[in-house]
Formats: sequence, structure tokens, C-alpha cells
Amino acid sequence: MNVNLKLMGMLKSQAPTDGQLDVADQATITDVLVALSIETDSVHVFTVNGDLERDKTRELADGDELVVFPPVGGG
Repeated sequence: MNVNLKLMGMLKSQAPTDGQLDVADQATITDVLVALSIETDSVHVFTVNGDLERDKTRELADGDELVVFPPVGGG
């Protein structure tokens, strides 16, 4: 199945793709991160189809849009 992927901030340079990504059926957010060699413990904020998602075990569906945000800090 295909997931529409958008990587934000510094993640753009850490992953080899931005756009459509072919993943296995019932792939989770964690599966996508692993496929892109992104440390799963380093990112915690995502949107799926525009809705905030914090559960990395959420299964994705064909055509879903996944946006991955880098860690946010400041003070």
C-alpha cells in the first residue's frame, strides 16, 4: 500500500524520501520510521490525515498522509 509521507525540519535530511512510500499492508507508524532509518525514540509527534497522533503503533491505511515532526525544544 502507499502512504503519503511528509518529513518536517531536520528529518528531511535524515531520510531518503519525501512523498509516496510503499509499505506493507497494516504497517504502523513505527514500521515507517524503521523503514526510513529514523530512530523511533527520537520522534513523538505525528499527524495522520491532519489529525494529531501520538501512538506509534497505529496502523496506517492505503492513501493515508503521515507527517512526521522532529523533536521540539526551546526555552
